[in-house]
Amino acid sequence: MKLTQSLSGKVILLIFSLFIISFVPKLSEIASGEDKCICAYDGYGYYLYLPHFFEKGDLNITQEWAQKLQNEYCDGVYAYQIVRTPQGKELNTYHLGQAFIELPSYLVGDLFARMFGYKTDGFSKPYYIVFILNVLLFIFIGLLYLRKLLLIYLSEKMVAITIIVLYLASNIYTTFFLQYDLQHLFLFALNSVFLYHTVQFTRKQSRKHLLLSAIILGLTVAIRPTQVLLGLFPTILLLHSYGIRIAFFKRIWIYPAIGLLWNLPQIAYWWIIGGEPFVPNLHSEDIVLSDPNISDFLFSYKKGWLLYSPIFLLSIHGLHVAFKKHKAIFWSCISFLPIYVWVMSSWECWWYAQSYGSRVMVDIYPVIAILLGLSISHWKTRIVKLIGYTFLAGCSLLTTIQIHQGFKGYLSFENMTKQHYWYIFGKLNIEDYTGKHQEMDRAITDPTWIERAQALPKSDYTYNETLVYELVEPINIESGSIFLTDITVLDKIPSDEGVLNIELVSKTGDSTKSVILMAETFSEHNWYNWSSVEVSIGHNQQTHEKQTHLINLQRLRHKKDKMQFYFHSDEQISIDILSLKITAHTLQR
Repeated sequence: MKLTQSLSGKVILLIFSLFIISFVPKLSEIASGEDKCICAYDGYGYYLYLPHFFEKGDLNITQEWAQKLQNEYCDGVYAYQIVRTPQGKELNTYHLGQAFIELPSYLVGDLFARMFGYKTDGFSKPYYIVFILNVLLFIFIGLLYLRKLLLIYLSEKMVAITIIVLYLASNIYTTFFLQYDLQHLFLFALNSVFLYHTVQFTRKQSRKHLLLSAIILGLTVAIRPTQVLLGLFPTILLLHSYGIRIAFFKRIWIYPAIGLLWNLPQIAYWWIIGGEPFVPNLHSEDIVLSDPNISDFLFSYKKGWLLYSPIFLLSIHGLHVAFKKHKAIFWSCISFLPIYVWVMSSWECWWYAQSYGSRVMVDIYPVIAILLGLSISHWKTRIVKLIGYTFLAGCSLLTTIQIHQGFKGYLSFENMTKQHYWYIFGKLNIEDYTGKHQEMDRAITDPTWIERAQALPKSDYTYNETLVYELVEPINIESGSIFLTDITVLDKIPSDEGVLNIELVSKTGDSTKSVILMAETFSEHNWYNWSSVEVSIGHNQQTHEKQTHLINLQRLRHKKDKMQFYFHSDEQISIDILSLKITAHTLQR
């Protein structure tokens, strides 16, 4: 049946049209030269394999090369993606799997760049335009296969309603539109394709569906290794069909085999460039399964998935329906979803930086859409339908308002708090808007923060001033390091939201040489922040002078995280520290 002849087909065409309309202004900015930056930050990490390979003929990417390209097109954004390993090698911290699905658009962009005389560096206008068209293609693929997947379990009408609600009442739109260079959009589409072919194989026993299922899952694992968790679906579905018999093993082996083939290029990159066949993680964060942030991940005002997309509470009822009607899907979902939430919430940066709600959940919305649709389809009585559809409408309205607030700048995609959430709740326009209720921005040092924190209402906030360290007697630094102290942060101070005020009186022997005061935040699992203060270069050589510095406290990853303080110099220099006092100014909400 043609899409235009079915209700659900018309729905996906309508939603796709809305995405096209949303991207038209961006395409116009690209065409006019106003917007030149295809991707930066994490998106650049996934993409930069392509321009380097086609320019240099290899993947020996250096930070210097990556920074030069960013400077030309992305206003000098720091290229942090390339890091130096302990062996002295420079490696990209991001997996290259996404480059596979960006490769066709890159080749088309390269062809047009050569035809029309643009730079063939992967960033000129033709590459950017085709990059956006590739994004739109995957948005359409995601819609198309989501519809095909849902039609296996739901009626035409229920599929239409489920897709409308999924797109209106969740964070899909903001994730696809604002973070189109990240993995989530592509994984949503590929997971829809994977699930469709997996389910179809169990229904039709067609080897074509089995092969396509394994190919797509292997590709997604190359894009994001945690996608291996979706291997629970073919495992459980095949076990449901065959049991633990030879027929099961004759089919399941294809998944790890094809997954390995997709990941051989990544292994080769690590081995050839990095000197090791397996480099598990080069990020400053880790997955710490022993200390997940499940409650924050699901319910916090900062990024709680269910707080910002409460529509997915219906998936609990959907599991009940699946248990009664579709046992294999029930056992697949009940096995997969808790593990996925556990693993995603165990990433030390559990809020995943800028996003509306939890963007990593978007990847698996094809799974949750089945449960959402099953729930809606089993509202039988008039009162249940009235309550249910009122809830759907309320969730859709809430999301629409909050997306509007996000684009207006009211709703922060990084620093939301309980106080700020209720301050802006339900408001389309806010006269005399203030961001004073947001979490402090740890990316910048604001000299007015202490004063503003003290002025906040005492009914909602508690301001604290705590002595962290005071020098007992003067010290002299000549070279190397002098350790001062370490503290378990939350044992010493009541909150990690605040600043350290550092006051010292010193005299340097050479104002052209460097001595730094380091404040490092770390856990038993990882070392994730380094803050430094220069206390010698440019300072007084004749008499002791007083210096005052501010350092932001960093959001802690674990309750027992520590900070340590020490002076360090790599140069031969004499500096006298007459006094030193470190005071924490913190805010409790």
